[in-house]
Amino acid sequence: MIRKAERRDAQTLHDFVLKLDRNGAPVRMAVMTVEDIRAAGFGPDPLFEALIAERQDGMPLGAISFFRGYSGWLAAPIAVVHLLFVNEEARGKGVGSRLMAAVAKLAVDRGWPRVELLVEKGSSAARFYEAIGMAASGDRHYRIEGSALAVLAGNGDGSPSRLG
Repeated sequence: MIRKAERRDAQTLHDFVLKLDRNGAPVRMAVMTVEDIRAAGFGPDPLFEALIAERQDGMPLGAISFFRGYSGWLAAPIAVVHLLFVNEEARGKGVGSRLMAAVAKLAVDRGWPRVELLVEKGSSAARFYEAIGMAASGDRHYRIEGSALAVLAGNGDGSPSRLG
C-alpha cells in the first residue's frame, strides 16, 4: 500500500535517508535530524511531500519525497523528487516503480507537466529511472513528461483514493 506520509513518519524518512546508497561516494555525516524533517515536511508551510510504501502489517518498505519546483521553460510547476528509497528486501518487487507512479499520478492530477530528479548517470538508480521511462537531459538530470508521464501515472497504486 502507498499512503501519504504523516508527521509520525519522520523517523522512518530519516532512517531511509541514512541508508541511501551513494554509489561508493564518501558518505558525510548527516546534519538533519528527525525534528528537522518534522518541521520541514509537516509544519505549517511544508517544504516537501512524502509517500510511504508499506506492507499490510504497516512495515515500511520504502518512501519517496518530492517538492514543487518551477520550469521557466514550461511556465509551469513540476515535481522534483529528492528521495526514493526501497528497503533491500523489497527491491526488485515493484515498490520503487509504484512510488514513482504515485508521484507521476499526483503530478498529472495537479496539472504539473514534468517530474525530474538528479542521479549519477550510469548507476543502477539511473538504469531504474530509464526503465520506467525517464530520460537523461544532462549529466545527472533525469525527467519524464508528456505521454511518458501519463503512462507512468497510469501504473501502480498511485490513485488519489489509495493515497488519502
